Amino acid sequence: MDQFQFVATIASLRPNATFLTLDGYRNEYGEIANYNIVFNMSYHNALVRSIETLSAVDVSTDLEKQAKDELLESFNNSLVNNKDEPIETRADAYTHFYDGDRVIKGLKIHVATGALHLYGLVTHKRVLVPGVYPHKNQRPLTIAKNKLRSLCSVSKFRQFILTADRVERIQVEKLSLLPPS
Repeated sequence: MDQFQFVATIASLRPNATFLTLDGYRNEYGEIANYNIVFNMSYHNALVRSIETLSAVDVSTDLEKQAKDELLESFNNSLVNNKDEPIETRADAYTHFYDGDRVIKGLKIHVATGALHLYGLVTHKRVLVPGVYPHKNQRPLTIAKNKLRSLCSVSKFRQFILTADRVERIQVEKLSLLPPS
């Protein structure tokens, strides 16, 4: 299946948020996992929910307060920057797909590499083969931000590169698709 056939199949799905499964996805660190994601959903709405969630979190230390304030500022800036042009249609390093006037959320092509990318909200991940990850030296503020960010829906948004060497199979709405070649 080529990219255009794949995109046409995805475009034929209902235009609402849809569950999708990536079987045998291999990341850049060699990890192989199965993912269940919610595809075709709004990143803007996830930002709004994340602001609401984070605003309700009680923090106890000055470091946690600083982390919370900086995350809220970042989320709000993302909303302001995307107010007139949502992230799904923004002109950037990706070409977006349309079905008539409707943008197909969650699917785009990287302009420089030509690779098809799929993104959505991860609801479940099952690791089949663990990867080898480098050790990270993080400052206390970064650790506090990561802890708070993990409570928010935007932390669960992931992007996947859809190539034959990265994913074995994609399942959505009783369809089983091979990655585009």
